Amino acid sequence: MGLQDDLRDQWRSGGMVVRLIMINVAVFIALVLTYVLLLPAAGSGPGAQAMRDHYVVQWLRSTSDLGTLITRPWTVFTYMFTHTGIGHIFWNMILLWFGGRMFEDLLGGKRLLGHYLLGGISGLALFVLSQNYLPGMQGSSGIMGASAGVLSVFIGIAAYRPDMVVHLILIGPVKLMYVAGVLFLLDLIGIGSGDGVAHEAHIGGALYGFLAARQLAKGRDWSLAFVGFLEHLVKPFKRQGPGRMRVAKRPGRSAAASDAVFNAKKVNEQARIDHILDKISRSGYDSLSKEEKDFLFKSSAGK
Repeated sequence: MGLQDDLRDQWRSGGMVVRLIMINVAVFIALVLTYVLLLPAAGSGPGAQAMRDHYVVQWLRSTSDLGTLITRPWTVFTYMFTHTGIGHIFWNMILLWFGGRMFEDLLGGKRLLGHYLLGGISGLALFVLSQNYLPGMQGSSGIMGASAGVLSVFIGIAAYRPDMVVHLILIGPVKLMYVAGVLFLLDLIGIGSGDGVAHEAHIGGALYGFLAARQLAKGRDWSLAFVGFLEHLVKPFKRQGPGRMRVAKRPGRSAAASDAVFNAKKVNEQARIDHILDKISRSGYDSLSKEEKDFLFKSSAGK
């Protein structure tokens, strides 16, 4: 099996976390290749970087300049998949993998996508507001990277299951909410530091993740509703596959009996999910067996 087949299989079976990582890495590799191709014409590394930024990156990253942003509305989404530094994408993808696996297993891939996208949009919104209307916050107008969406996912699962325990290298078992709190505090400290990092966007993504998780606990599902809205928009452009085959039901089995079997199965599944969630709260996500993680993943796939 070749690399292309391996990637196709990962896309189909890896879940939403893997798909988001694959998109981010693909865009990063494309930008690296663009830089390499421009080197002969530019004659130097900085020259090739400047050419790449002018011809490609500026159309992908977003900005706090409202006049430019209005003419490039697609950058509201593309900026959160765009990285040009190896350290930038590496740590973002590590954090996405770490928090995204837990999020997807517990809440499903569609909610994960909703958190990532709406967290990224919220991060951009706070960045634009702070750069334009808060004194002393003006800096670089450009913004790119997955940090806001990634923090939305991480803070979201921490807010939804604050007592979940994770095992950190060199530290040991720690409640997830403490890890999330440290990440949020670091961004608060970084505001106005002039380090070139859009901490305001990180905070915007984190705030969305927290608020959306608390709303979900109350029965209001912002992220899933947003993904449903996007699916409705793209539905007319999707290629229609062959119609589904209809299978006639055999007579003799009552609807009441079928309902009873179905309800009993759902009760048993929910009892098992509750048991696994209790185990996560007591011993951490990593204490689950592969079979338990697979069961959670399959149970959340339809959420």
